[in-house]
Amino acid sequence: MFNQLYLIIEENKLKKRFKGNVVTAVLEVLNKETDVQRLELIYQTLWRFNDAIKFWDELIGYTSGDEEWEEYEKDFYSRYTDILLNNLQKLYLRTGRFDFMQEYSKAYWKQVQESILQLWKKLPEGKSVVKNEVSFQKIFEDFFNETIKTFPDFLVKRLQEFHNLYRASRYQVFDNYKYIMPDPAYCHDNRWNDDGVAYLYLSYDNENKECQGIKQAKKTCFEELRGKEGEQLSVCKFKAIHKRVKILDLSYDGIDYEEQLQELGTSEENYKERILQTVQENSKLYNRMKAYAQNGNKEAFNKELDRLQKQAGLDREIHDKVQLQLSKILIGNICDSIFYAVDKEDDPNLEAYIPFRAFSRYLISQGFGGVAYRSTRMALIGLQGKCITLFNPEDAIYIDGEMEVYEYHKDDCNLITRYSNKP
Repeated sequence: MFNQLYLIIEENKLKKRFKGNVVTAVLEVLNKETDVQRLELIYQTLWRFNDAIKFWDELIGYTSGDEEWEEYEKDFYSRYTDILLNNLQKLYLRTGRFDFMQEYSKAYWKQVQESILQLWKKLPEGKSVVKNEVSFQKIFEDFFNETIKTFPDFLVKRLQEFHNLYRASRYQVFDNYKYIMPDPAYCHDNRWNDDGVAYLYLSYDNENKECQGIKQAKKTCFEELRGKEGEQLSVCKFKAIHKRVKILDLSYDGIDYEEQLQELGTSEENYKERILQTVQENSKLYNRMKAYAQNGNKEAFNKELDRLQKQAGLDREIHDKVQLQLSKILIGNICDSIFYAVDKEDDPNLEAYIPFRAFSRYLISQGFGGVAYRSTRMALIGLQGKCITLFNPEDAIYIDGEMEVYEYHKDDCNLITRYSNKP
């Protein structure tokens, strides 16, 4: 009779040998398993895998913690974990379950986001970034600097690119337009600014969509204000003044990570087909590479392949395609990790806002004038909205004749008054 203690021992070996999100996600999936027959097969799979890894570790002869060990791990970690995933996938398929990779994928991305969130929460503690330090700022800087070289418009936008800007207030602004602007005396309990510091919080919608009978950007404003049923709220359209202000765009929402990975796989296959077609269409090249392969001359074969890729521009194309897909995956995980609704009932001291305030100070030091991001309040009600916060309130201004007052309702908001008089 199968003793589950044996499985626990093998799982502990796996956990001790492999750090990181892959194994954590694998164990999360395996720990949900209840079928005794499948559990025994999982034990056998893990036992064989752990035994093989132990053999190779001892053969390599490096000691954990040494510099040589770090290089060994860097080169072989993904190879080993890929073998583990393939073996478990085959096991599940053989026993009539087809959802192992789906379950693993959900657990893996959850683990990735939890890891990012933990680093994010420690952001204010870091006074400076050490070269080898694992920190949110270090990860972000490495990612940002690498990505921006190839895709300058992916994360960095100009204020002029954000349209249909709105700002709302629960105070009775009436036609006194200046009161729609932030007053440092009343600036507190906000996500991006320290108390007593005025940032300009706006919503935007470049597509100018309608939502529940009003502009989606207005709806976003009301939700961000946490509008109460029947409450009267003022809202006004804004326009950019300093249009070249640099904005960090973190507004990415709903990125399908598996879809991005599948696109990478599809792209790889397309590149292989294009190279193969190029070789087949050139008889001299075909015969030369065939001879390299038959003679086992791997070095000459790879050199010819590299030359082909460069000649066709595929090496740059492949690099750019892979980097863009990976950039989308990482920025999606960052946004999914750090942007969530915060309420004083659950977080009385608003500690969740501390990293945002530290990050805004960092962005200012890097020359950014604001940040765009998803609306967490809209997400709570199953809708998508976008927000932008400007670190200098004078970078945008209200538009005369665009002040309105609405009566807020959960499913619709009724226009009460439109003020067209100039202040």
